[in-house]
Amino acid sequence: MARIFARHGGKLGFAAVMFIAGIVFWGGFNTAMEATNTLEFCTSCHEMRDNMYPDYIKSAHYSNPSGVRAVCSDCHVPKQWIPKLIRKIRASNELYHWAVGSVNTPEKFDKQRLRLAQHVWAYMKASNSRECRNCHDFRTMDLQRQAGFAARIHGDAMKQGKTCIDCHKGITHRLPPGMPKEKTVAEDVSKWKYDDEYADEIMMTCAPCHGPFGQGKPDGTYPRLAGLDPVYIAKQLRAFKARKRVNIPMQPYTTERELPEEDIQTIALYLSRIKLPTKLGKIDKTHFDPLKVLQKTKMVVNVPLWRRGNVQGGARAYRRACAGCHGKDGRGNPAKLIPPLTGQYSAYLKRQIKDFATGKRLHDDPRDKAVFAAMGEGEIDDILAWLSVQDDG
Repeated sequence: MARIFARHGGKLGFAAVMFIAGIVFWGGFNTAMEATNTLEFCTSCHEMRDNMYPDYIKSAHYSNPSGVRAVCSDCHVPKQWIPKLIRKIRASNELYHWAVGSVNTPEKFDKQRLRLAQHVWAYMKASNSRECRNCHDFRTMDLQRQAGFAARIHGDAMKQGKTCIDCHKGITHRLPPGMPKEKTVAEDVSKWKYDDEYADEIMMTCAPCHGPFGQGKPDGTYPRLAGLDPVYIAKQLRAFKARKRVNIPMQPYTTERELPEEDIQTIALYLSRIKLPTKLGKIDKTHFDPLKVLQKTKMVVNVPLWRRGNVQGGARAYRRACAGCHGKDGRGNPAKLIPPLTGQYSAYLKRQIKDFATGKRLHDDPRDKAVFAAMGEGEIDDILAWLSVQDDG
């Protein structure tokens, strides 16, 4: 036995040392890698702290009613060992750009934001939104307990084989400037015919109802059109022409004779370029001109508080029912032709909700009629109350 131990003891000792060294190295390597997954590490450089972190702390991933927080690594670093290691190796490219200062100012970062975002979206798409599904999985979703629109959309997504990032771009970080329109609704407005003087002439027909600046009427009789996306405006006008959207006062003005396609493009562009302030601003008292002040006053559009509802309750109801499509601040999504609700008159919005509920007007999907019909009067008023204060800032 002594001779056997003497013969093999050295090899066993060396193997034991190497085994222990391997454990120490593996543990140290894992500890170091996990240290780079913390929120503190991710925001330790000013590029992330100044450009991405401000968006993150306003999102539901940072703060929500359940108190469950998702940090950067939960969304951007795989849990599985091999994919995690590959992601960490690829992250070395980020260190290079940090070292050379490619994104060390907000201006530089914004120029790269779209390219960087598209790279992340492509990665998520290729992995079937793997990191999202660590917390959100179709297999464990209870659609019966979701809000009506969300249940319908998620149900369709399951059948169509969609993945999370197909619909949820910008859920934590604001969408980058220069976002291209979705292929399904893209329309090159640069090819539209437009003449400024002719647009003024068309506007003379619209102004008696919608106002000289497209500001609409506070009583909700006529909606605000100024500042809406031109493709969205054109889509609605075409719907009026085709009688897919029925509105008696609009019928005489939306015939082929009164409103040919060229006129639709012209007035849509004209209205989209009108920017209406929400506050009067400072008045130059040294060169006071009553007429100019009156003109400026008429251009101010600030939706009055909808006093029939509760603002706090409306915030919760809006997040549950509307924010997924119309945005967390109600400003819509032009890329998908989703109009803003913020800045639109409350009485007009309420009338549209009732039209959706009765089927008089089609929402995004015919099945949405039932969703709107199930909404209580109090819930609608609360949502309108919350929306009515979103343009006060």
